[in-house]
Amino acid sequence: MDQQSPLCGILVALILGLTGCASNGAIVDPIIWWDKDDPADLAKYGPTPVQRIEALDNLASSGRSLSPERRSEEAAKIAKALPEEPNEVIRVHMLRSLSKLNSPEAFAAMKSSIFDDDAYVRREAVVALGESQNAEAVDALADVLIRDRDYDVRVAAAKALGEFSTPKAKEALVPALDARDPAMRYAAIESLRKTSSVDYQGDTGKWREFAMGGSPEPPPYSIADQLVPSFLR
Repeated sequence: MDQQSPLCGILVALILGLTGCASNGAIVDPIIWWDKDDPADLAKYGPTPVQRIEALDNLASSGRSLSPERRSEEAAKIAKALPEEPNEVIRVHMLRSLSKLNSPEAFAAMKSSIFDDDAYVRREAVVALGESQNAEAVDALADVLIRDRDYDVRVAAAKALGEFSTPKAKEALVPALDARDPAMRYAAIESLRKTSSVDYQGDTGKWREFAMGGSPEPPPYSIADQLVPSFLR
């Protein structure tokens, strides 16, 4: 019985603590009992992370249908909060909303986010810049392609540059064509293929010439291609 006394004492203390019967009142963090649908709790603690993400996703869904004034207003709010947001997942959803708002405020915030500490956030910023169709994004994406320390972010930049058909965007893909990594070269070729009427297949030399403004000869058709009528190719 004496050997069980310490264990019993510990159990009693735990029960008293969890039920709030300790001498100093409840010791359980009140956030555990937070009811996200209770107006009082919402006013006291603010929306939960899940609620904030839902609100951002709803804004992203309706962003393009908003008036220009409303888009600018919403983008300005997010842009102001974005640098101070500690949760990287919420920052990602902020960027997804900004990408649909299509305003100067949104673009500026997306462009700044390519310097975020979190690679996941930087990758989302790169994707958003590609979707923006703003020609000013090309320089930022070109910089990410050669500067960012994260491989996935650099590949995302190569893909995002494919959303632009300008000579500057094509030329920006040359470093990716020269990369040792085949996945990076493939991403660059796929981006260039979007803007070319000729498919140079896997010939990085010809794709490089095309990216630099040239018009290299297309590769010869294979025997299999020659057996297929031209209108079926």
